[in-house]
Amino acid sequence: MGREEGHARRRFLKSMSAGVPTALMGLVASPASGQGTPKSAPHGPNASESRRPIDREWTMAGDDAIAFRKHTLDLGAAESVTVADMNRDGRLDIVCGESWYEQLPPERGAGPRFVKHKFRDLAYSEFYLEDLSDLAIDVTGDGYPDVVSCSYWSKPLTWWENPGARGGAWREHIIETKSPVEFALLVDILNTGKPLQVLPQFGDENFPLTWYEVADPGASDPWIRHEISRKSYGHGIGVGDVNGDGRLDIITPKGWLEAPPDPRKGEWDFHQEFELGMTGFMHVMDVNRDGLPDIVTSMGHDYGIFWLEQKKNAAGKRTWVKHMIDNAWSQAHATTLADINGDGRPELITGKRYYAHEHDPGANEPLGVYWYEPYGSPENVQWRRHIIDYGTRTGAGLQIPVVDIDGDGDLDIVVAGKSGLYLFENATSR
Repeated sequence: MGREEGHARRRFLKSMSAGVPTALMGLVASPASGQGTPKSAPHGPNASESRRPIDREWTMAGDDAIAFRKHTLDLGAAESVTVADMNRDGRLDIVCGESWYEQLPPERGAGPRFVKHKFRDLAYSEFYLEDLSDLAIDVTGDGYPDVVSCSYWSKPLTWWENPGARGGAWREHIIETKSPVEFALLVDILNTGKPLQVLPQFGDENFPLTWYEVADPGASDPWIRHEISRKSYGHGIGVGDVNGDGRLDIITPKGWLEAPPDPRKGEWDFHQEFELGMTGFMHVMDVNRDGLPDIVTSMGHDYGIFWLEQKKNAAGKRTWVKHMIDNAWSQAHATTLADINGDGRPELITGKRYYAHEHDPGANEPLGVYWYEPYGSPENVQWRRHIIDYGTRTGAGLQIPVVDIDGDGDLDIVVAGKSGLYLFENATSR
């Protein structure tokens, strides 16, 4: 990093410090740091040497459509985050970077409360914590969620074994070593209604596109590898039923792979129908309600959130028309589709990733978190941008869980990044 880039990075960090105590600013560049970090980290999900909750005041966020209470959970650098009941107490917890955040029993008049537990040590390379996705999935079959993680550096794809009720240290296991992984998704390739397969976005395009299935308990290798193409197809990946046959296809920036009747054994035909560049997550949604599935995605390292309208001529030939949703800000690396306003139709939730790369277009522009609401006629679909948070140190990293974390009937949003971990508690039900 050159001198001018370094100065720009420090100026931007300073610009995000408004409202943050000076004593906490030193935590920005320290992975998994933060108030309440125990000196001796607990290992198992039931570890309880400290039950003191993270104690920071919340602030209001959002707009007139949906108001949120913004909770700052950690000011350390970690870009991955997932939500699961890690200790089987019936409450949803948060996993982010080196720690998991146990949700405590509710108190009358209080929002969600969490206790931080460090459960692993991760390397830190080139301003990145080596953890680009966290996926909660029970690999061992003991009922406790384990954690699949990926990285672009020393350990591309691993899983961490939850010690469960027995307690003790979390154990790391290797899944894949031969290609870096940009991010990974939990998907329902087998069409069972539950996303229980792992789909990595491999950084090496010469590495075979592969999805991973958990083997039966007691198998010598807990993972079954399904290679569906001899190569990978660039930056970006997702799943969805592109052709309306009821099966989940795999979408890439260079085209889509059609799922066979048996995803484990059949041939996945590649349809090279578009070239999109370095996208982020890729979703399938009938945006204009014409009966044809469309694709919604974003540029992970540039400006642009957009959707591709699927069209078919009389002969059944498929073409795609690109429609811009928003190109006012850059680095929308992670996106999530969820019905956040309860109107029965999915909305798009996303945010600016803080320094996806320091040299990306718009890298030093203000951070923000947003949701986009489609409206209008099928012939003229528009998207209304709603600001959840803007101009603070809060952006969206590599995952954006949208889930009713506090069980009050509305959807909350969790974001993580190099500038901290935050919960936006939906205030609709209050």
